[in-house]
Amino acid sequence: MVLNTPGSKNKIWVSAHRGNSRYCPDNTMSSFISALQYPVDQLELDLHMSRDKEIVMVHNHSVDKTSDGTGRVCELSLKELKKLDVGSWKDEKFKGERVPTFAEFLDYMAPYKKMTFNIELKDFPHMTSQEWAREAADKMIAMIEKWGIAERCWINCMSVDILEYIDAKYNHSYKIHCLYPTSMMFSTPTRDPYDYAHCVCLFGTPEQPVVDISEFDRARSRNVQPWVHYPSDDIACYEKAVQNGCRLITANDPKKCIDYLNSLGLHEA
Repeated sequence: MVLNTPGSKNKIWVSAHRGNSRYCPDNTMSSFISALQYPVDQLELDLHMSRDKEIVMVHNHSVDKTSDGTGRVCELSLKELKKLDVGSWKDEKFKGERVPTFAEFLDYMAPYKKMTFNIELKDFPHMTSQEWAREAADKMIAMIEKWGIAERCWINCMSVDILEYIDAKYNHSYKIHCLYPTSMMFSTPTRDPYDYAHCVCLFGTPEQPVVDISEFDRARSRNVQPWVHYPSDDIACYEKAVQNGCRLITANDPKKCIDYLNSLGLHEA
């Protein structure tokens, strides 16, 4: 695996979306550990900042859907979050699963020296405040630097404000992940995301989940890698995206995706 070039040697990378999330509760250690049994190239994860400013791994802005508790992550302390059962909603066999902190995750991943990470920041200025969201971003960056994994990370956020802030403050030091269409992203861009992004996740519509090849070509023409994600893990979508030239597939079922790419000789273990 080449650390900073997904799709090198004509191979396509697979990113495990929130871990092995087809079968495990999102953003839990069980989910990530399950994904590691396969030769995934990347783990995709979601981060929030708790009320007491700890960085924790949760997807939704509230814990209502994926736990036995209630409330917004930013309004709960780490102690309160750690009391929650975040596994039973998926399956009773995951009962007692706890919210991991980003530090706990990074400690566990320390031996995996070639693993890469797609880190999605979920604190948005319009839902908290600009100051809060930027502080959460700064804390995440300090942590990936402390753990020595920064060059193996892509930073992702649906807030254009946060992506522009990171790129400007840190002088283009980090690989930025943006979204297409940009209408999916919150706040109004002051710059074209393709001017600073390393990759773009190309989202289609329910009627046409795989965008036209022209959008793959447009990204490549700007030196932006075209990545894709299809929540259904539909092989027909994989097939068309591969034909269109995707360089990474983010999968809820990483084994299914890897098996498909292996059948074409397009994944490197």
